[in-house]
Amino acid sequence: MSLLLSLFPPEVALPPRAEAQLCYAILTLAADAGAGSEPVNWAVVADASRSMRIPIVSEAQFRELVRSGGAQEVLVDGVPVWQLPGPVPEAVRATAPSALDHTARALHSLVERLDRADRLCIVACAEQAQLLVAADGERRAELVAGVARLRSTRLGEATDLAAGVRLALDQLRAGAGVSRLIVLTDGFTRAPEDCLALARAAAVSGVSISTFGLGGEFQDDLLTRMADLTGGRAVLLRHAEQIPAAVAAELAAARGVVARALTLELALPRGVALRHATRLSPALAPLEWDAGADPRRVRLHLGDLERRAPVRLLLELLAPPQPPRPPPGGARLRLAALTASSGAATASADLVAHYTASAGVPAPALLAAAARASIARFQRRAVEAAARGDAGGAATLLRAAAKRLDELGEPELAAAALREAATLVGTGRGTGLGARELTYATRRLGEHEL
Repeated sequence: MSLLLSLFPPEVALPPRAEAQLCYAILTLAADAGAGSEPVNWAVVADASRSMRIPIVSEAQFRELVRSGGAQEVLVDGVPVWQLPGPVPEAVRATAPSALDHTARALHSLVERLDRADRLCIVACAEQAQLLVAADGERRAELVAGVARLRSTRLGEATDLAAGVRLALDQLRAGAGVSRLIVLTDGFTRAPEDCLALARAAAVSGVSISTFGLGGEFQDDLLTRMADLTGGRAVLLRHAEQIPAAVAAELAAARGVVARALTLELALPRGVALRHATRLSPALAPLEWDAGADPRRVRLHLGDLERRAPVRLLLELLAPPQPPRPPPGGARLRLAALTASSGAATASADLVAHYTASAGVPAPALLAAAARASIARFQRRAVEAAARGDAGGAATLLRAAAKRLDELGEPELAAAALREAATLVGTGRGTGLGARELTYATRRLGEHEL
């Protein structure tokens, strides 16, 4: 397997100026065919708190509960909601699976599809975390027994995802191959900063974290950042019935990995600064980086590279003024030495600026990518502002995102952003599921043709 690195444009044309200026380049990373399927080193952290155990009743069951007095409408914070005054009747519980039931079914299906060299560990997580099982694909009976313990394990009411992620990462060190961690939750967690610190450590050790947020009341800002820090997927599941398909899709993605733990390093000469790095595909997202001890050496952790799914990034750099006494035809200056690596495989290229009076405006594809990147940043900042209680600031950022979305020909998403902004101004808080649907829909905007 060899890595392929390409740049668009091949050379950045800049007008001669006496001051620094912003420039853009799209970088594409792919791998040639020929890499075989590696074993998958799996870990699943399943939220096992009380909310995941609540039976999900059908419309007909709900109407029967209302008729029999088993469900009553009450006001919570001025909003009418339905509540059960007592335990769920056994007849209903027997036929109404919970989110944890759907999780167990997904894990049973996963066990059936494991190869002998694969390894799976399952961690249940609530107030405490507990390892239910860790075994390779040859020990299916042990794995099935571990899945069965998921429903009966009681670990408290609240959720501490960091404890579960820490335990799962410890288990992943014992395996080999493509290391994947799935985090599934339907609510909020203690110590979200601990989760982010663990995600950064996972990225360094080559583990991709994919996050599944269920329903409309979970920390989408935390789950998307954990996925983005490690090159994993962030998935919104509106209904618990979608859990098995999401787990199956994650297995298929892991089977298609052709390059593990991909990193990109930028060596920046004096006078050049990386302003923003945004992943365009597979999902649109602002990226964080580790500058280390030397701010002129930037490293991005991009996760695994999958077959027929190249990684595309938009790099936004601040280029220095034109060098003094440029030669005829304009000066050329290296903006960054780029090195992509996965194990022993590497690919390198230089990003070069050509200062020339004939430089025009950037190509339409670059401007469109820059607009998408700004939308992703606006939206992430809006989520952070809303979490701090700054509803007005969040609304302003969402209106800015809506303007860009409208300019890009995305009227439905623009309208959704404006509705969310109006709700924040009117009520001081977001819409829950609507806000999360906007976040995840925006992540699909990165794909477009050059």
